[in-house]
Amino acid sequence: MNTSVRERLFLILGGDFNQRQLALSNIKKRLLKQQSLPIDFFTFYAKEIELKTFSEKLLTVSFGQKKVVMFRNFDQLASPVRKFFFKNIKKILKSNYLIFDSDKEYYQLQKDKKFLSDELFSFIIKQATTFRVNSARKYLSIQDFISSLRKNDLKSCLYVVESLFSAGGKADVLGPQIIGILVYRSAGLNGRQRKEYFQYLWEADRELKEKGLDPRLVINTLLVKILTPSFRTAS
Repeated sequence: MNTSVRERLFLILGGDFNQRQLALSNIKKRLLKQQSLPIDFFTFYAKEIELKTFSEKLLTVSFGQKKVVMFRNFDQLASPVRKFFFKNIKKILKSNYLIFDSDKEYYQLQKDKKFLSDELFSFIIKQATTFRVNSARKYLSIQDFISSLRKNDLKSCLYVVESLFSAGGKADVLGPQIIGILVYRSAGLNGRQRKEYFQYLWEADRELKEKGLDPRLVINTLLVKILTPSFRTAS
């Protein structure tokens, strides 16, 4: 096993989103301890990757900082991206720390012959430092999301949304449903806030219906935008 690769390549697997986030925090702490440099952190959602932007980001050297690149749902990487990745893996690892994340279980991937037949996926499974998190989790409901929203708890909202999408709900239904809930929330906003708030909602709705973007990514981005102090209202 290549020790130098293990120090720059990480794999986080398991159904519990909260525990995967804890594993991610532990990896960041480990990297910071190695030397006193800030972390330049990037996150890609596998389905949303555009090869040109992606390749530029990975092959650009970050001077004076550690560049850490995370891939959510990495098992959904498109074939062209995987081929580019594997072809340039040694060069990429020289200037990046890579973290691959999935809600799949380790044993599931180990038994998936199609997955293991891919050169990149096989390399990751064999070479990465792997974190397997607890699979036991509570399956949350849309009511849990509403409860977290009332508390203006961004972290909890993101966790519930991740759980709802991961539980196998229809993304094309869940996305508009959450936007509808957020529309109702606007009642407690003043004029200026409401105008900006509805702009974010309109943009998200357009990204879902016209651009066909990944609903999970659209909703997560929307929540980060609107669950800020300027939009917080009384419960």
